[in-house]
Amino acid sequence: MKRETISQALNLLEERHISDTASFDPGAVQEPPERIISMKKKRIITLALAAALLLTLSVAAYAAWSVHAARQQELKEDLKIEENHVSSYLEYQVPEESENAGLVLLSTVNDGESQRVFVNVSPVERDVVERFPESVAFAWKLDGMTVNGEDYWMTAGPKLQSSISVSGREQIREAVLRDAYEESTKTLTLECFISNQAIAQAQAAHDSESVLLTVTLWDHQAQADAGVGSSTAWLNGQESFGSLWFTPTEQEMRYFDFGHALYHDEETDREIELVGLELTPFSAVWKVHYEGDAALHTPGVDQDAYGPWSLLEDKICLEARLVFSDGSEFSTGGALTCPYENGTVNQFCGWGSAIDIGDVQRILLGDLVLWEADN
Repeated sequence: MKRETISQALNLLEERHISDTASFDPGAVQEPPERIISMKKKRIITLALAAALLLTLSVAAYAAWSVHAARQQELKEDLKIEENHVSSYLEYQVPEESENAGLVLLSTVNDGESQRVFVNVSPVERDVVERFPESVAFAWKLDGMTVNGEDYWMTAGPKLQSSISVSGREQIREAVLRDAYEESTKTLTLECFISNQAIAQAQAAHDSESVLLTVTLWDHQAQADAGVGSSTAWLNGQESFGSLWFTPTEQEMRYFDFGHALYHDEETDREIELVGLELTPFSAVWKVHYEGDAALHTPGVDQDAYGPWSLLEDKICLEARLVFSDGSEFSTGGALTCPYENGTVNQFCGWGSAIDIGDVQRILLGDLVLWEADN
């Protein structure tokens, strides 16, 4: 609770109560002294209780505010925003009042393919968190994003440390409770990966740059309790944390032109052309070209024919190295998607915490120098 709010609350107390505790004039009353002393004590106690109530509300409000602020700081550190000079990361002002619980927008960044949106939701009971992901799920949707005319829901996940990998119920439960949950305020931090295509559809539906995000809890146990096949089962298992408008951010991208460098792979005895690299703090798109690539990236393609080229595509993503000014190296990892667009195979790779794209000095693939900074 802000100091101004406390002052306003105190101003609601009647002036006569305040003056009564500040001074005592026996001549101004017609009752025995014992009655006067009793009333004076009662009024002091009333004021003390009111002050205690205000203090309790203030502490609760501060706790709600501080968990949001703390999460924002933790996110910046985990994502390595400041140390890697990420300018496209946007942090929002968090509410200071406890009644703003429900859905709170913390920060967002565009990784090239998706808008990564970080939110706090509350209240979430501990037993609900402990049942994730077996009988509990969290989901988001954008107003105006539809499939066949119906709302399209996508899952949101608790925000865990970017450097860890977990599997199995117990590991997931421990990680969520440690990294994403604040039990005293029943607050859970979620990450929503919202594709740029979905955002474009929602923006077009409202003719607006801003989009309306809704986040819900799906409790499958509640659905089961409502009865399998019941028409109300899904609704009974859904609890909305609310909706909010936000404006997506522009991606921060650096392009490296490889000058159509040719790489010959001795293992497969195949040659592939490396066209260029689109690099953001959180993702990379390797643009490559080889004979017959368009036909090999169509539905129903012969996997035996595509197999050797698929291995070569993966090799480029996994073995190419970004070299920074301090001599450290970074691999973008394997491709998550590889669509054929605009004459190239575009291999998209993503990772958790940021890199400094302005500090890349060389890009290597084996002994081949694909790009080097002018010094």
